[in-house]
Amino acid sequence: MESSKSLRWKQRFETFEQSFIKLAPFNEEIFENELEEAGFIHFFEVAWEHGINTIIDYLDAQEISVDSHRQAIKEAKEFPFIKDDKVWLKALNRKNLTLYIHTDKVRHELIEDIQTYYIEELNHFYHTLKQEL
Repeated sequence: MESSKSLRWKQRFETFEQSFIKLAPFNEEIFENELEEAGFIHFFEVAWEHGINTIIDYLDAQEISVDSHRQAIKEAKEFPFIKDDKVWLKALNRKNLTLYIHTDKVRHELIEDIQTYYIEELNHFYHTLKQEL
């Protein structure tokens, strides 16, 4: 029988999967207005948050305790579902920028980072853990 911790990360992964599936089709989209851009950024925020929480629960199932998102990323870099921990750390650092997406410069930089780096990393995360299930 599976442990409750093992079941928990798998349930969390299902939530991540649902949010990632909504985000992924827009990876190469050229957005026509500010509302579309904000929606894309929001889809990313949700997927990323579910992703990092999946990592925390996965680590917990491996008996690795973490106290922060940063520590979770550092611990998880030893697992195959993290391709580039620097991308995860950059996303974590830029997370607060989403509070300032009302400026064109920040919004466009964030969209470029999501489309260039973050979705690729989330895609690797998704497919690697999906195989583990």
